[in-house]
Amino acid sequence: MRTSKKLLSTMAGLGIASVVVLGTIPGIAWADEERTLEQKATDMNNASPSPKQDTARAQALAKQFDVPESRVTDLRNKKMGWGEITISLAMAQHLATTSKTPLTTEQALTKIEQLRSEKMGWGKIAKDSGFKLGPVVSAVDRGEKAVHTADREVGGRAEHETKAERTEKTDRAEKAQRPERMERPERAERHERPERPGR
Repeated sequence: MRTSKKLLSTMAGLGIASVVVLGTIPGIAWADEERTLEQKATDMNNASPSPKQDTARAQALAKQFDVPESRVTDLRNKKMGWGEITISLAMAQHLATTSKTPLTTEQALTKIEQLRSEKMGWGKIAKDSGFKLGPVVSAVDRGEKAVHTADREVGGRAEHETKAERTEKTDRAEKAQRPERMERPERAERHERPERPGR
């Protein structure tokens, strides 16, 4: 985790000797992880998949999070973006496995939907439910990869490349456009001069 120079200098000025890592301060790590989730949702929602890709995405997420495909389609029909669907499924899966009272993923998903309808953020939902967002971010990463794989399988690679893939492709294109180095012409072989007599 990153440390805040300002916070550390303030603490030093107050004579506090211990070093504090921001990840250990309640609320700071949550905010970073929540921003990460929001960014992932935005990235996934920016794509405009075809109907074939919608179907492939629903199948991929259903398999990834072990829910019926019809449930993923139901979330999509409620005008949820693919990013929000992926996060909701990841949150529900994590809630079902960490809840003190036994919950199925379906019950957990219903609870997540209800809390989201009350305008509750991902961090607040996790905090109130008693779990951290870190594992959810990891699960969303896996869900995002499953979606990209599904997109490629139905021919949507160009529309749904990850940032890393786009950067790599741009770098390769720029290299291809650079002019090749001019090779130096080979020097003609030097012929040995005949020795002059008398030397």
